Amino acid sequence: HLHRIIICTMELPSHFPPAGMRKPAISLRAYRPVDLPEVRHVHDLAFRTLAAAQHNRAQIDAHAALIAAPEYEADLERSNLLLAWHAGAGLVATAGWLAMADRPLTARIRKVFVHPDWARRGLASDLLREAERRAAMAGFPRLFVRANINAVPLYLSLGYREESRGVMPAMGQDLPVVYMAKG
Repeated sequence: HLHRIIICTMELPSHFPPAGMRKPAISLRAYRPVDLPEVRHVHDLAFRTLAAAQHNRAQIDAHAALIAAPEYEADLERSNLLLAWHAGAGLVATAGWLAMADRPLTARIRKVFVHPDWARRGLASDLLREAERRAAMAGFPRLFVRANINAVPLYLSLGYREESRGVMPAMGQDLPVVYMAKG
């Protein structure tokens, strides 16, 4: 992968960077309210582009409206969201987690989005692993995700197993999802 290594401006995980690898121009940091416009843009663009084959136009537009809604900002702030920034391209990916009140010791992985120009380079996997690591460090060894159907292969490749299928309501539309767990 071209951009497997993430230079953290926060605490640096011991596995970054692997010995002998050069450092890429990607940095990782926590979400801040000032990031809201860029995060909304990447989330909307990623879903419109990367999920288009699995969703109809009304579903894509409903997801875009969900991202544009005022409540989305508070949702981002409580999601322990990590942002991957490239010096020349700006925000290229996000991933986060939050504790689940109804599942003890379980963190829900969420907001895993990659800018389409940066897709298929391992960024989602890297950020997801880092979100998992941070959730575990916070006392949540079990993981859960409500995966959009286009992202199911990613989660399967990282050891998640399907629990059930369902829908996520979004502005009057039902988006198909797969509930998955790990640990």
